[in-house]
Amino acid sequence: MNPDLYLSGFVQRWHTHPTLARLGQTLAHHQWGVATLIMSLHGRPSVRLLRAALWHDVGEIVYGDVPYSAKSGNPELAALLSEAEELEEIRITGYKDYLSADDRLWLAMCDRLEAYLYVKLVAPALLDSEDWVECLAHIKDMAQGLGVLDDLPI
Repeated sequence: MNPDLYLSGFVQRWHTHPTLARLGQTLAHHQWGVATLIMSLHGRPSVRLLRAALWHDVGEIVYGDVPYSAKSGNPELAALLSEAEELEEIRITGYKDYLSADDRLWLAMCDRLEAYLYVKLVAPALLDSEDWVECLAHIKDMAQGLGVLDDLPI
């Protein structure tokens, strides 16, 4: 096992956010949350999807947790980071899982949902911002497409 796999769990999430950076969520917390949401909402998740949920951000041990707003506002940066983080993930885990389109949607929805639920727990006033309102709408759209909108814990 590559020791970076274990160590990646200690990477601090939200490190650029003035409020959320101080609350201590790590990649281990987040990735476990994503996997837990998938296990709770999906009828029969594949091993590939669960592995992706548990390890989808391990490349951040090299590149950090670049904010979603930075990536959504700069698609070129997002593409470069995605490629670089994917290469690190392969180096660290030894896997390159090819997810189906459905599994990619599950991962994306639960990734965003976990972030939303974390903020709802630790700093709920932040959810009134336009960005978080849009995030929730996007989560609901994805959940609707997956047939689990009524099962969301929000």
